[in-house]
Amino acid sequence: MDIKELLVEGTTKKVHATSQSDQVIVEFHEKASGKGAKKAAAEKAAVNNAVSSFLFEYLESFNVPTHFVKKLDEKSFLANRMDMIPMIVAVYNIASKDLAERLGIEEGKVLEFPIVEMYYKDAKRKFPMINEYHAYALGLCDRKEMTSITRIATKVNAVLKSFLERKQLRLVRLQMEFGRQQHQIVLGDEISLDTMLIWPEDQAGQVKPVDASQMDLNYMREIKARILGER
Repeated sequence: MDIKELLVEGTTKKVHATSQSDQVIVEFHEKASGKGAKKAAAEKAAVNNAVSSFLFEYLESFNVPTHFVKKLDEKSFLANRMDMIPMIVAVYNIASKDLAERLGIEEGKVLEFPIVEMYYKDAKRKFPMINEYHAYALGLCDRKEMTSITRIATKVNAVLKSFLERKQLRLVRLQMEFGRQQHQIVLGDEISLDTMLIWPEDQAGQVKPVDASQMDLNYMREIKARILGER
């Protein structure tokens, strides 16, 4: 399969057209300068690709519709082309620092019910939070599609939360993006350590909030190893 023109380039991914008009190649990348930084960036890209490819396959075993086709190499996977909906769906199971500050609750509080939030994917407007009526007014999706998005998002959260708990990991927050493929809503983008906030359990089974400064390459290696069953 030949790689054609670059369709989209973000801060962590590139999407390339292919010789198959209905498929694209999603390539993870990290911008960095300096030999050491470039090596670390390349490893981070490989970790995210490995985790994302593994979890997409896992979700499909639970009949979750996704755009994933197969992992191609260390940094990329093949996906079905689709019409992306410019909306981010976030699901919280535990109060992260940002949620705790907004709602005035304790960081680390386990939520009795998952909280689902939606954000308009518009960087110029700093990704404002929206609700379903905003989505309809903006023409992002219709009511039937919103029902599918919410249903798939909550199912993905439940499946991954259960899976990660068996790996002694807690899924604090999960971010997802969706699109249309042949008039069907499917899960797109990535399911990686850039879109999940995960706190590991210690040997006593206790969980402590992980600060952003602690989420370095060693943290990513540890989480990836647990997810892929490498330890």
